[in-house]
Amino acid sequence: MMLPKRWYVYTVDMEPRVGTKPGKQRPCLVVQPTEFAEGGLKSTVVIPITSKIVDGDAFPLRVRIPQGIAGLNNASDLLIDQILAWDNSLFRQELGILPEGLIDHVKAALKDFLDL
Repeated sequence: MMLPKRWYVYTVDMEPRVGTKPGKQRPCLVVQPTEFAEGGLKSTVVIPITSKIVDGDAFPLRVRIPQGIAGLNNASDLLIDQILAWDNSLFRQELGILPEGLIDHVKAALKDFLDL
């Protein structure tokens, strides 16, 4: 079983699709500290990623990841309002790590969206 690492993008099996929850295998950004998985927690908090980007600035609900960053072939949006915990056994492939500048942008979006 894969040990998900914080700020890395992974392909995660998210079947089945239910309501607004994204389905299929899709890239997700791990936002939970790695220490929780190392401590034996069986699920990891992620933010799903979509290549169906929206025009304009949708901050804090979406954060854009440019094409070629973190192993993504297309420009993509992080779906900040779709944050969820997913079983570690459903992580399929590590794609890459988010650069520091984008990590800061994601932190700001989470802080704003969650009103922290």
